[in-house]
Amino acid sequence: MITEDSIKFLAGIPPFQFLDDSALRSIAGNLSMEFFPKNALILTQDGPPGESLRVIKKGGVKVYLSNDDEIVIDYKSEGDSFGYLSLISGDKARANVMAIEDTLCYLIPKNIIRDIINKNPGFGEYFMKSFFKNYLDKTYKEMRSKNLLFKEGEKLLYTTPVKDILTKAPVMAGTETTIKEAAGIMSEERISSIIIRDSQDAPLGIVTDRDLRDKVVAQGVDTSQRVTEIMSKELVTVPSDSTCFDSLSTMIHENIHHLLVTDGDKLAGVVTNHDFMLLQGTSPLSILKTIDRQQNPEELRTVHERINQTISILLKEGVKASYILRIITELHDRLIQKIIDLSIKDIGKSHCPFAFFVYGAEGRKEETFKTVFRCAIVFNEKTTYCAKKEMEDFCARLIANLQDTFSACELPLFDTHPFGGQIPVYGDIAAWEKNILNSLLSPESRNVITAKKMLDLRAIFGDVSVVEDLKNSLFRKIRGDERYTSVLYEYASKQKSPIGFFKKFIVDEKGEQQEKFDVKKKGMSHIIDALRALSIAYDIHETSSMERLDLLHRKGVLNKELRNDISAGFEFLLHLLMQAQLEKKEEQVKIDNVIEPDNLSMLEKKSLKEVFQLMPALQEVVKTRFKNREALAR
Repeated sequence: MITEDSIKFLAGIPPFQFLDDSALRSIAGNLSMEFFPKNALILTQDGPPGESLRVIKKGGVKVYLSNDDEIVIDYKSEGDSFGYLSLISGDKARANVMAIEDTLCYLIPKNIIRDIINKNPGFGEYFMKSFFKNYLDKTYKEMRSKNLLFKEGEKLLYTTPVKDILTKAPVMAGTETTIKEAAGIMSEERISSIIIRDSQDAPLGIVTDRDLRDKVVAQGVDTSQRVTEIMSKELVTVPSDSTCFDSLSTMIHENIHHLLVTDGDKLAGVVTNHDFMLLQGTSPLSILKTIDRQQNPEELRTVHERINQTISILLKEGVKASYILRIITELHDRLIQKIIDLSIKDIGKSHCPFAFFVYGAEGRKEETFKTVFRCAIVFNEKTTYCAKKEMEDFCARLIANLQDTFSACELPLFDTHPFGGQIPVYGDIAAWEKNILNSLLSPESRNVITAKKMLDLRAIFGDVSVVEDLKNSLFRKIRGDERYTSVLYEYASKQKSPIGFFKKFIVDEKGEQQEKFDVKKKGMSHIIDALRALSIAYDIHETSSMERLDLLHRKGVLNKELRNDISAGFEFLLHLLMQAQLEKKEEQVKIDNVIEPDNLSMLEKKSLKEVFQLMPALQEVVKTRFKNREALAR
């Protein structure tokens, strides 16, 4: 019998919420209900398959395997369904399903399920692990729809091909053109750049309004000279089908304000920061320009908040979290680089090669609204005793100056003694090796965690080769000593997946569902630790989790399906985290890494649980790869 209550219930849970009203009414008209008391065995491992798909109306069940020990696979609660695979295949039940409290289920007959799948192919995708990424995409749509700025069909900066914002054909001039003639063309055409072409119409260089100002007017150059004397020869191009986001990222990374767009072998046009501002209303490039032109710390005070405002806009427009992280990384790097430049002007230059590096989330290019800058200095150890003392004095003065500048800029201060005691946040390669390796073996978990974060180090200023030398030596010593690989192995493979969190969420009757959940510590860290351990084992120096993931796939360590699922799952966790942080920012409360489960939609809860179920598969790869420690040491 059709009831409005059952239709309303199904319409609020995946995958039924993706069906239209007529399909829901068809299902509701064929529903029956069944009650299972606590501890009742609903399906038996290797037993006959069910003849109906069961959807939990109230209560909860445990899915587990019985071998020598009981292995819990999953906990399912209100809105979850079970029995799909054996129902469709007609094969035996693959696991035990037991009620962990009094449970009421809707039963949907096999023939109705088959009919729904035939008419709605996407319905079955929900249940199939190989469609995990598509399933999470549906969750993203729901999450983005919560934001006021996101509108269906809106022309977004991050989904628009760059060719769509080209307003006119490129204006070009030959090599015989004088500077005065080029300036006249730019004025007449009302453009900020002109392309210089060769006899075959191929671009040779570009002249911008900045070139005219800085290279001609400021230098008093004769404008009758050829324009080739002042053109920039290093041209940066992107294909016309690139998204505006990728084009903008290229401009930020290359620190340019004009970008050439190509269509095959032909030049299609030029885009500028102004074009992106017209499309989006604001642009990260404007922040970059602000950073570059400042000459004292006080002028940088508002930059960090402007970066956070830009993050807010991007998130509200539906941009994926991994894209936003790229923007944050570029802007944070440039901000820190500017601060170091200003500090060195105050204290003077170093006479020895050194590098300034970041580590932890900043090192992995995964900083969000909750900014925690972790900074340090490493210098070349091949110096005399006197030079080393001089270098240590330089580092101490630089660190002190940086702390003062960070404070003046209202930025979070970094830890100047991350290992505790008297160990400073600077030193030569040998000192860093000693401190990191000793901390990995420390009985204090705080020190081990700090050492792990240090393994995500990334140079952002100075002599990058010094950091690479440190990485090469450090990773080689870790691979060659089972004491160190054991620590990484333990953290990467022995942490339990937080699936048990959902057990409390299901069965608690006293409000424990309000318990806050740390997305980073209990979710993302499982993936981060596993990818870090595997990357060091295979001498991968990239630091971001997604870059590590791709390189591990290319090396054959991870298969394509697991790579795709982990990528989609990590993306989802990032988005969930940043969404929660944005809400706290707008409510002007302390930003942290926790979420309240009660605030999640049913679809978000399901997606979160799906991500947690991926973690044991990744940990199994770690266990397999670390079995042969001698092979890793070679």
